[in-house]
Parts: sequence; C-alpha cells; structure tokens
Amino acid sequence: MTDATSRPLPITGLAFAAVMLVAGLALAVLFKAYPGLAETVPGLMWLLFVALAFDVIVNGLVSRGMAQALTMPWRVGGYCAGAVVQHVTSTYVV
Repeated sequence: MTDATSRPLPITGLAFAAVMLVAGLALAVLFKAYPGLAETVPGLMWLLFVALAFDVIVNGLVSRGMAQALTMPWRVGGYCAGAVVQHVTSTYVV
C-alpha cells in the first residue's frame, strides 16, 4: 500500500486568497467613489491593512488550536492576486 502524497489545501490560505480578491475589488470601487482615500494612503497599502487584520484573526485562532497557520506563499499569492484585481478593476472596469 502506498501513502497518499497529496496534501489537502489549507483552509486559511484559501480564505486569505478569497478575502484579498474581494478586498481588491471593494477597494477599487471605493477609490473610484472617494478618490481622496487613495491620495492620503497609497491604494495597495489599504490592501496590506486588510491582510494585517486577517492575519491577526488567524493567529488568534491558531494559538487556540482552531486553525492552521497561514504560510508565506499563501500570503504573497493572496496579496498579489488582490493587488492585480484592484489595479485591473480601477484601471479598466470601473
């Protein structure tokens, strides 16, 4: 018998990527409605604030043993995906 070699996808990583995609879209729409927000703080910095809030919540759950830790590849991939969605939406769609 052989062992399964594939690992299951981490729920926290998938949730982070989904949150970043939604946040990128929401921030693009928000910056079009209120352009002053993007002038005071750069647009991608707002996305980092969302990532920080998510990370603080996940780390609290990890310390209680209720979730898996969020690894760096998922953080980078989720942030980059959110940044691309924010840029494309604000430039071409909205």
